Amino acid sequence: MPAEFNAFEASPVPMWVFDRVTLRILAANAVMARTYGYPDEELPGLSILDLCPAEGRDRLAAHVRLPDAERQQDRVWTQRRRDGSHVHLAIHAQDIDYDGRPARLVIARDVTDQERAEERVHLIARALSDAAYDWNVATGELWFNESFGVNFGFTPDCLPTDLAQWAALVHPDDRGRIDASLTAAIDGDATVWIEEYCFQRGDGTYTDVLDRGYIQRDAQGRALRMVGGMIDLRPQRLLSTRLRLLERAVSATGSGILIADAADPAFPIVYVNPAFEQITGWRFEQIEGRPFDFLQAADAAQPGADVVREALHALQDAQASLQGMRPDGQPFWYDYQVTPLRDAHGRVTHIMGLVTDTSERQRHAQQLAWRSTHDALTGLPNRHLMLERVGQAVQRATGEAHRIATLIVDLDEFKLINDELGHAAGDQVLCEVATRLRRIIGPRAVLGRSVGDEFAIMLDGCDEMQAELLASSVHAALSDPIGVGERSCSVTACVGYSHYPDDAGSAESLLMSAEMAMYQAKKQGRNCTVAYRPGKMSGTTGKLQLLQELREALERKEFRLLFQPVFSADLRLVALEALVRWEHPRRGLLPPSDFISICEESGLIVELGRRVLHEAARHYAQLAAQGLGHVRLSVNVSAMQFAHGLLDDVRRVIDEFGLPRGALELELTESVILDDPDRAAQVMSALADLGVTIAIDDFGVGYSSLSYLKRLPIHRLKIDRSFVNDLESDVSDRSICEAVIALARTLRLGVVAEGVESVFQRDWLRTSGAGELQGYLFARPLPFGDATQVAPQTQDMSG
Repeated sequence: MPAEFNAFEASPVPMWVFDRVTLRILAANAVMARTYGYPDEELPGLSILDLCPAEGRDRLAAHVRLPDAERQQDRVWTQRRRDGSHVHLAIHAQDIDYDGRPARLVIARDVTDQERAEERVHLIARALSDAAYDWNVATGELWFNESFGVNFGFTPDCLPTDLAQWAALVHPDDRGRIDASLTAAIDGDATVWIEEYCFQRGDGTYTDVLDRGYIQRDAQGRALRMVGGMIDLRPQRLLSTRLRLLERAVSATGSGILIADAADPAFPIVYVNPAFEQITGWRFEQIEGRPFDFLQAADAAQPGADVVREALHALQDAQASLQGMRPDGQPFWYDYQVTPLRDAHGRVTHIMGLVTDTSERQRHAQQLAWRSTHDALTGLPNRHLMLERVGQAVQRATGEAHRIATLIVDLDEFKLINDELGHAAGDQVLCEVATRLRRIIGPRAVLGRSVGDEFAIMLDGCDEMQAELLASSVHAALSDPIGVGERSCSVTACVGYSHYPDDAGSAESLLMSAEMAMYQAKKQGRNCTVAYRPGKMSGTTGKLQLLQELREALERKEFRLLFQPVFSADLRLVALEALVRWEHPRRGLLPPSDFISICEESGLIVELGRRVLHEAARHYAQLAAQGLGHVRLSVNVSAMQFAHGLLDDVRRVIDEFGLPRGALELELTESVILDDPDRAAQVMSALADLGVTIAIDDFGVGYSSLSYLKRLPIHRLKIDRSFVNDLESDVSDRSICEAVIALARTLRLGVVAEGVESVFQRDWLRTSGAGELQGYLFARPLPFGDATQVAPQTQDMSG
């Protein structure tokens, strides 16, 4: 090689010479050989096309034959190494004469790493979710990545390409400030420029952006380029607003929220909201870091605790009703909903517990359960619970050598106390009797109130003498007068008792035997005790049998309602009176006269009346569906029912069936009011507030004190049928009816005439001013569907 090429071998960059005609390599330095991975001796004689991948050889051959002026210098070519791998070289070529042959000297620069770096930067820029840009300060050229178009709604052909196009998209209110800020950063020595401004999206709307640019400077401090990114703040601010709203909602919700870390196997608590602290009594600082299921630790054996543990183990949703313990040791009840919280990849990161306080519901359920088994007045077990307790004792006694005694204690002439002193005084007496009986029965006995003024005692494990002694203790306990306000009254009782297994083989028959003995004691007079003796209980069996059948009828729901229409004077349907019948399995449909009196004596009338009220109210929806929502439902109420929870019963059916004001009417007798006027006034006022109308039934047949008519919320008077029957022939009856109608008109009360059975009665009552009529002339008591379809008849049906 000539001397002028001594630098050829020493060059730090690849160099080679090839024949311009044959394209064969004539010479190559060592760096070139290493770059391509060839031994020095193999390169001479190879064609430069051998160093090019097959797909690029035609393009290289065409480029090599271009004149010098048309060939692009420093163009990057992809070359092929000896092992098949590729290398990227920037080529600079110069035509020379080499040993008298036309040749070309090639000087190459390996840019493989640089190209890879630039490709990596390009891919990163494409992958960035932020809007990245590169601004060449000297030329003004501006480049944005694809995410800019996606984030701000620009198509690729509409992206800003210089600073002026970008500046035009800055909101006019911010443009001057941003231009001054950017100029100061570029002209100064800043390396970072950060600003927030309003920027126009591709659809013409504006959004707030955060712009952060990094300024590259040369050795003299001149700005060369600025690379940065624009972040659309609107989604973040919307998210921030939503998170604040969510945080406020979580804090304000009435349900307790508990969140635990699922990454730790112990599921430590990391957050509770204020409602959780209020419901449970536990403050966050007391339970932070404690296990998620710490609330169940007080009773880990409760059924719901297993549900929670299994849900945590399986990381699944679950729901359970549980009992927890507050820090002060007080229990509370709650519904617990366990929900795993997952991240974007579906991994469970946290566990959330939703706590709904059910303590009030639980207490209400317990109260209902208690009320179903206990007497509300005295707090004693009722007949159902007593029957259950006796049944349990009988089961325990089976096969054992001990006996069970049941005693029935029935107060003598208790009705006189109610009649003379009022029901409030009667209730006070019953409570005092219950208190005295509690004191004497001893630890092995159970005391209950069967019905009305009747108490039951069970003595477990006794002989006949013990039952007799207990009966004597009952008489002694009642011997002292009972104070009622400023007065006192003496109370006595009759006691009947029976034994298991001597007198009966079951709990029900044991109680019935004691009742039969009590009725026998009643026959002997006041303040007596009688032991049950089979065959000596004549005169009581039929009544007891009927009472037992009535109790079974209530259990089997054998009572049915019929409805008798009530018409206005112009013969429009205005009301339906609900009338109860007993559908006896053997004797057929029985009228009230066959069973109401014993229901009142035994106290069953309270439960029967409650069921009649519920069943009557249930029919209002059918009335409304037929367009008869104006028709009221009228229900008779007994004195005992009025005194025992009527207000609560009425409130319950109004809520359950959505009865509007005026839809329900209660019919009371005068005796209900006069027994205890003050109490009656309170209850009736409360009923009127609920929208219930009140009618006085059988008006005029009792001992009326007309003063109550002007001070009580009464809406209607019902003229008893005894005054209507003989209107045509009895002048006195006509005078009484006229007087009642005139009195009602003066007091602005409605009048209903019962027992209308003839055309004469109908016409006379209409002419005299009776506003409403009811009787067989129009319809007998009918099933509900038939009662609403009755058309008033005009013919005389008395015959």
